[in-house]
Amino acid sequence: MERENGIGIDIDRLVKAMRAVDEAGRLFDEALAVYQARGPKRTSEEFNVAGGPVQTLQGAEEMALGARRFLAELALIAGYRTAGLDDRVGGRGEAARTGFAAIRGGGSRMARPLLDPTLRGLRLLLAPDLFDPAFKAEIEEVVNADQATYPAPSTFRIPAPVPAVGRTP
Repeated sequence: MERENGIGIDIDRLVKAMRAVDEAGRLFDEALAVYQARGPKRTSEEFNVAGGPVQTLQGAEEMALGARRFLAELALIAGYRTAGLDDRVGGRGEAARTGFAAIRGGGSRMARPLLDPTLRGLRLLLAPDLFDPAFKAEIEEVVNADQATYPAPSTFRIPAPVPAVGRTP
């Protein structure tokens, strides 16, 4: 089924991307279950630590949920396309090429080394030719990062008070 829609995404490419996103999401869910089983408490001070248990759990959740939402968006595009309702796709097709932000956002929170299911899921997302090179570069960045980068430690620092100039006590 090589029908092209108005923005050049054929159904076969879309279906291949959907399969990759579906499997990646399943793998992200698998990794999420491991992090949840560790039982980090979201109220702990470790929430402030990039790569800490709480941030890692939050990053895994972000990736798993992001994959599910993105899969639903791809399915919507495919459904409209298959039904011949190309005009309903609008800008969704072009947006689909950019992937989903949860990869960078979630990956930047997670402790290294990443769990094997996470790495396998990320690598699956490199295969479809639907995605822009920028999205693939983001995936590579997450895979190759030596450590978590979010939140930056400076985020939680309280600035030193600025001395008042010209005031007398």
